[in-house]
Amino acid sequence: MKEYKLVYLNKGLSLSREKDLEKAEDIVNQYVGQGWTLQQVAAPADGAGALIGVFYKESKL
Repeated sequence: MKEYKLVYLNKGLSLSREKDLEKAEDIVNQYVGQGWTLQQVAAPADGAGALIGVFYKESKL
């Protein structure tokens, strides 16, 4: 069974897209280090520039 987690990858947007991407990369690496696997990065169509990471982890029953 898979356990899923949705995570905002760039909370508190800065004025630099490069800094936003660096922040997102740090968060992705943090979750991967905790055993999560990144499945997808999504940008909602809300125009806010948010990035959401979809992570999953295999859980044992």
